[in-house]
Amino acid sequence: MINTKFFKRLYLFIFLFLFKLFSSQFFIIGDSQSFYLEKNSSAKIYPKLAERGIGLKNLIEKLNKIESDYSVKAIFISIGVNDSYIDYGIKNLINITNTKFPNAFIFVIKGSYEWGNAKISRKLVLNYINYYEKFRKEHVYVLQQDIGPGDPHIGTKKEYVWLGKSIDKIINKIK
Repeated sequence: MINTKFFKRLYLFIFLFLFKLFSSQFFIIGDSQSFYLEKNSSAKIYPKLAERGIGLKNLIEKLNKIESDYSVKAIFISIGVNDSYIDYGIKNLINITNTKFPNAFIFVIKGSYEWGNAKISRKLVLNYINYYEKFRKEHVYVLQQDIGPGDPHIGTKKEYVWLGKSIDKIINKIK
């Protein structure tokens, strides 16, 4: 006798697994600010590629550990503040991201400042400007809006709402 209850549960499990797998093709990777961007947009965190305190080197290491994913249509990268906007491998990050997500458009979200190790100074401002210019030189679109001044760990910052809307506009154009 066939256990129909078992098969119903199996079909439900398979359906939910496939739904989860294919429900988002738009992802955010990077530092702790990624989680606030996810809450304000329809993009999701790519598993194991977002973490508090992460910098370029760590993100590159994490990317190197994943398999290529051809289903991803867009990757939004939130990175920079934990490295004080010093280039520890932007070109390498973009090359690996292109390899791991070969069908994806890549976007970068400018980070925060005026807090912690990102206090405003002439050096930080120059690092900040040059940092995101390097992404542009690698043909990566840098969103105009930044996360802005102050502690980025305040999830109610209006900048997250604005950025979420920008991310969703991009997603709707790509769909």
